[in-house]
Amino acid sequence: MTIVSLSLKEEMLRRFDDSARAKGYGTRSEAFREALREFISSTEWRLSGGANTVVLSILYSKDMPRTDLTTLQHRYGEIRTMLHTHLDEVNCLEVVVAGGESARLRELIDRVRKIKGVKQIKFISTVANV
Repeated sequence: MTIVSLSLKEEMLRRFDDSARAKGYGTRSEAFREALREFISSTEWRLSGGANTVVLSILYSKDMPRTDLTTLQHRYGEIRTMLHTHLDEVNCLEVVVAGGESARLRELIDRVRKIKGVKQIKFISTVANV
C-alpha cells in the first residue's frame, strides 16, 4: 500500500479519532480507507452512467396518500422491494431498495422528493467496484 500524509487541524483529527473509536475501527488507517471509499462512491454515483444500487429511506406523514409511492413502484421497475412501517401516530417510514442505471435512480429520487407529505429522504448509493 502507498503511504499518504495529510494536514489536519488538531480538533478535526481528534473528532475523527473519536468517531473511528466509536465505530470500532482498529486503526486510523482503516477508518480513513472507509471514509475514502464513501467519498469515492458518492462522487461516482453523481457522475456515473452505469448500474448502481440505492437504498432509500423515506419519512412521510401518515395522512399522506400512500398511492403516490405505490404508483412509483409500478412506474419504476428498478424498485426491487419496499418495506413500510409506522414510526408513531403521525409518521411512516418506507424503505426502498432499487437497482439500475444511475440516471434512472436519480430520477426516482427526484420524484420521491416532490411527493407532498414527504418530510425527509435519505439514500445510500453504492457502486460495485469500490
